[in-house]
Amino acid sequence: MGPTTWEFILRLALAALFGGIIGVERERRLKGAGIRTHLIVCFASCMMMLVSKYGFFDMAEYEFAKLDPSRISAGLVTAIGFLGAGTIFVRQKGVTGLSTAAGLWATVGIGMTTGAGMYPISAVGTVFLVVVQAALHRDHDVLGTAAGVLQIQIDDRPEALSTIMTELSELGLEPRSCKYERSGGVLSIELSLNRLPFPERELNRLLSPMMKHPYVRVILW
Repeated sequence: MGPTTWEFILRLALAALFGGIIGVERERRLKGAGIRTHLIVCFASCMMMLVSKYGFFDMAEYEFAKLDPSRISAGLVTAIGFLGAGTIFVRQKGVTGLSTAAGLWATVGIGMTTGAGMYPISAVGTVFLVVVQAALHRDHDVLGTAAGVLQIQIDDRPEALSTIMTELSELGLEPRSCKYERSGGVLSIELSLNRLPFPERELNRLLSPMMKHPYVRVILW
C-alpha cells in the first residue's frame, strides 16, 4: 500500500517549509530570488516528484505501457536552468547571482527528495544549503568582497588626484590597476580592485565624505 493523500500533503507542506527557510536567507541579502521563489520552486519540484513516482500507477496494469518514473525527475533538473539563468547578471566586469542560481538548483533537489519521502536527506540538505550560503556569502567578514571596479570623475587638477588616492588608501582600497582618461577638464579614473577590506554595503557610507569635495563629480561602483 502506497502513501495516503494526507502523506502527500505532508510532503508538499514540508517542501514549502524547506524552500521558505532557504529563501529567508536570500531575502535578507536582498537577492532577486527570495522566499517566494525558493518556496515555489521547492513546492513545485516536490509536486512533480510525486507525480513522477505515484501518478501513473493506474497505467501499470496495461501491458503496452512502459513506464519510466525517472523521466520527470530528469526533466526537473534540466528545466530549472532557465530560472537559474535569470538570476545571473554581469555587473561592473563581474558576475553576480551564481550562488542564487546554484541554490535554486539545489532547492529542486530538496523538493524532489521530499516528494520521494526521503525526509532526513531533505532536512540535512536544507540545513547544509542555508549554512553554506550564510557562512560563505560574498560579503563575509573573513573572505572579504569579490573583485570590483570603482569609477571616479574629478576636476583635472593634480592636487585633486593626489587627495583622492590618499583617501582611498586610508580606506584600504588598494587597486591592482588604474586607468585614467582626460576630457574637457575632467579626469576619469577607473580602479580595478582585487577585494574590498569591508562588506560592499559599507561602500556608500565610507565614500560619502569624498562626494563632498568640490572637485569630485561622480563616484560609481
